[in-house]
Amino acid sequence: MKKKSAKKTALRIVSQIFFLGVFIFLIFKGRLQLWMPVFAGGVLLSLVFSRFYCGWMCPMGTLFRPIRWIYGKLGIKRLKPPAVFNKPVIRYGILILMIAALVLSLKFKVRINILLYITIFSVAVTLFFEETFWHHHLCPYGTLLNLSSRPSVLSVKIDEEGCTSCGLCQKVCPASAIETLESKKRHIIKNECLTCFKCQEVCPVDVIHYRT
Repeated sequence: MKKKSAKKTALRIVSQIFFLGVFIFLIFKGRLQLWMPVFAGGVLLSLVFSRFYCGWMCPMGTLFRPIRWIYGKLGIKRLKPPAVFNKPVIRYGILILMIAALVLSLKFKVRINILLYITIFSVAVTLFFEETFWHHHLCPYGTLLNLSSRPSVLSVKIDEEGCTSCGLCQKVCPASAIETLESKKRHIIKNECLTCFKCQEVCPVDVIHYRT
């Protein structure tokens, strides 16, 4: 099973690098608006495959990887998300503001590269705060995928009977999508999960699977 996990990790890295390359190419060509069909495809995929876009295609998630690696090597601790952002109204308010900005820019024919600015802002935030702050509270695309992935057929799940309550999966989850049950077993919140499989990579008893 570890070999399968290693292959999946390698495939995910290749996918992330490929889509980041496409993203950068579109920036230099001044055609970043063409990324929106890619994201729209990610939303459609989420109806069946959960937030596959977040873990395998999102350029922001890919840019967070080297930050996570460098900070981990240097032992740098980042700030926890401010408690005020736990209110869902803020999360959905940011999504509404982004949609309004897109509509207004189209209506008044103002060329504002909103996606590029959001990407730069996401990296700046992640330099100081834990990744979960962006994934769970600020990202408007993540909020939309949080909604669209709720009916998904496939998702990452923990076999609670086999779970040893070690908590390793919880520690590596970049989106704080894993909660502790009263039994001390862990449970993955489907629509918060980025489908990055980092939890599966560290599980010592192999009880985390991507299934219906």
